[in-house]
Amino acid sequence: MIKQKYPEPGEKVIGTVTKVNPFSIMIALDEYKGIEGMVHISEVSRKWVKDIREFAKEGEKTVVLVLKVEPEKGHVSLSLKRVSQREADEKLKEIKRGQKAERLIEMAAKELGLPAAQAKENMGEKLKELFGEAYKAFVLSLTPTGKEQLLKKGIPEKWVQAISSVAEKNIEIKEIELRAELELKSSVGDGIEKIKKALLGIESTGIDVKYISAPVYRLSMRTKDAKAGDRKMEQIAAAAIKSVGEGGYKKIEE
Repeated sequence: MIKQKYPEPGEKVIGTVTKVNPFSIMIALDEYKGIEGMVHISEVSRKWVKDIREFAKEGEKTVVLVLKVEPEKGHVSLSLKRVSQREADEKLKEIKRGQKAERLIEMAAKELGLPAAQAKENMGEKLKELFGEAYKAFVLSLTPTGKEQLLKKGIPEKWVQAISSVAEKNIEIKEIELRAELELKSSVGDGIEKIKKALLGIESTGIDVKYISAPVYRLSMRTKDAKAGDRKMEQIAAAAIKSVGEGGYKKIEE
């Protein structure tokens, strides 16, 4: 998606190398139509640069950090060396998600009988404003709790349905594993039986239970809806603790 005006200092942007000079690299900023920036040789690499052409080739895509912007002069100073490989990879993924989101919005607009350009300009920008990137809204729409979030954010129900319909056909959400530790204690005479019954009750809900060491047990489950899964585990664990008498629950973060 093409942005207007100039980038902000500190922003990571993707660009196309247009020219490699002996002491600088010129880069056209893909997200800012008509704007070109320069990477001085001192900002090319943290290593000694013997030949600048070892670090950039005309026509290749690259991710750079915006150092300084002077709109009145039309100057944009950029850095290659201040962007880690992880940051560059994430930026490229963000761009790809943005491009996919545009295609998905076009599909949703078609289902609603609306002009694609108008939908991208209005709903596309609204989703980006609300969720950071429009693609996230499509991912959220794949779960009941996600749909609720969209509605609470003020997205019209007809749009939520169209977004969900398109997402179901074009996005595959991988299952994730949720894990937690459950502690069960009982000081009454039939406490052991109560604990056994509570654990069997947990397993009947589809949650796996593994004995760690008395009185601690490991709970785990796979789900595509992390928020709903967390809520389910917490509620079931709370019911188990109440039925036994004492205990505790702790979610295990990845």
